[in-house]
Order: sequence, then structure tokens, then C-alpha cells
Amino acid sequence: MDDDQNLAVTELIHQVRFGLRVDRLGTWSEELEGIQLLDLHILKLVAEHPEIILKEIRIELGIPHSTLTSAINRLEKRGLLQRIINKRDLRSYGLELTDHGWHIRREHNRVDRLVAATVLEALSDDHEREMLVLLLSKINKKLA
Repeated sequence: MDDDQNLAVTELIHQVRFGLRVDRLGTWSEELEGIQLLDLHILKLVAEHPEIILKEIRIELGIPHSTLTSAINRLEKRGLLQRIINKRDLRSYGLELTDHGWHIRREHNRVDRLVAATVLEALSDDHEREMLVLLLSKINKKLA
């Protein structure tokens, strides 16, 4: 890998992120206005793993305790989740999505599909789309 490729990839990643507005999801849906990507990751984890404890969320997301606490407070204030005693470990807190939290999860999934469709529509044919999926999968495996 040479410096020119590195610079080109860096610039292209920034341009794609900016063009898709993935850090400003409110431009895709008013309902997602002001919700941060970290918030959406937390909602996803809680939805997919109802018995997850706060420590596991911190480890999974690689964030400090104070960051998780701030995010949970923000999500509780918005009425998207609530703290509960964890059913698996009664000494620990867990989280539970509210009805509004489940609605936001569904809306985020809808927007995710719109973003993906926008990316795929930019490509010429199925071969290019398959290649994109293959390359993104390869990158994701290396990052995991």
C-alpha cells in the first residue's frame, strides 16, 4: 500500500460518509433527529440481547463507563429505554426498550435500508454490487 492509495481511500471514505449523511440521520428521518450513532448501537444491542448487562454493553462497544452512563441517561430522557433489574443477574442493571424505543429501532432499520439502496443504486450492475458486498465483507473481517 502506498501513500497515494492511502490518501485516496481516506478522502473517498470521508466523501462517502459526508454524502450519505450517516452521522446526521435526521436528514433521512425527522424521527432520528438528535439521536447519536452510539445511541442507535445501544438500542440495537438491547433489542437483540434483552438480558445483556451494562458491563457487557460497555465491553461490546469499547466505551468507558461514564460514556455509557451519559448515553443511557440521554436515551431514558428521550423515553427510548429504561433501566431494569437484569433477569439473568439480579445484582446488575439491564435495559429495556420502551414502545417508543422499538419504534425508533424500526425507523433506523428503514433508514439503513434507504442508505444501502442509495449506495447500491450508484453502481452500474449486479456484478459491481456483488463486488462491493465482497470487499466490504473482507474489510469488516479484518476490522473485527
